[in-house]
Amino acid sequence: MNSPERLPTEAHKPFAGYLWGALAVLTCPCHLPILAAVLAGTTAGAFIGEHWGIAALALTGLFVLSVARLLRAFRGRS
Repeated sequence: MNSPERLPTEAHKPFAGYLWGALAVLTCPCHLPILAAVLAGTTAGAFIGEHWGIAALALTGLFVLSVARLLRAFRGRS
C-alpha cells in the first residue's frame, strides 16, 4: 500500500488544510464565551474567566495564524 512517506506532498495539503480550518473554527475569538462555558469548572475555564483579555488576544493570534496556514494549504489547488 501507499505509506504516508510515499504519497506526494499534494496529498498532504488537503488533510493539513482541513486541520488548520478546524483549528481556525475552534479558536475564533467570537467563540470565547462558548469556550468559557464549556470549560467551566476546569483550570482552563478559570484562567479564561479571570483573564478575558489575554485569552481573547491569544485566541485571536492563533486564529489569524491558522487562517493564514489554511489559505496557504489550499492556495495551490484549483
